Amino acid sequence: MGELIVGALFFGMRSCEYSTVKGERKTKLLRLRNLKFLQGNKTLPKIKGNKKLLTASSICITFESQKNGDKDQTITMHSNKTSICPVRAWACLTLRILNYPGASLELPVNTYKINNTIDILPSKEILQHIRATVDVIGIDVLGFTSKDVGCHSIRSSFAMFLYKQDVRTDKIMLQGRWRSDAFLLYIRVQVTAFSTGLSNAMIHDSNNFYTVPDTHVQQKHNQHTNTIAGETKCAFSVQYSRF
Repeated sequence: MGELIVGALFFGMRSCEYSTVKGERKTKLLRLRNLKFLQGNKTLPKIKGNKKLLTASSICITFESQKNGDKDQTITMHSNKTSICPVRAWACLTLRILNYPGASLELPVNTYKINNTIDILPSKEILQHIRATVDVIGIDVLGFTSKDVGCHSIRSSFAMFLYKQDVRTDKIMLQGRWRSDAFLLYIRVQVTAFSTGLSNAMIHDSNNFYTVPDTHVQQKHNQHTNTIAGETKCAFSVQYSRF
């Protein structure tokens, strides 16, 4: 489950893309055939025991059918060489599933084996796992409770992680497969780190800006200035004569 959640997070996946949900959906559940591991420009074979997948430089995932109507869209993520890595998460998942008896590339990514029985992981179990984790960490650390999260929190977290790191909006849209800036609905402005540095940025020297006035505004300003200048000259003459 951990491999699946980490892998889904880095691609901002909808719950129906990485787990089994109830009802008919336009979005298709991913299968091992939709994953491609690359070492540079070379495709690594997805075969049982091929541990080279763990050290692949990138992974490409093809989403055959999506909620927004797009088909066969391929998104790439690169290895970050850390313990929470998209390439390693998907590689571990792939090798584990391929090690099951009779496994093939047609198996869905949420396939797992327990008590010698091969089954598929439903979204409700992932939801329970996410909420249990939130309860363990606690509201004092997170600022919210398990009632405030769901499977879709994986997709919203993807947007929040990137937005907070000042990743360009168009890049978030492309990587998250949004057709518009609708992902902004997921941004939690109450996150304290969200506003870090904003007060300093607002008083930066470069914020001294000049706005070119409209023509009619400039004309009115000139007329007003000339009037004031004339009145000032007269007043000065009177004061000077008295002196």
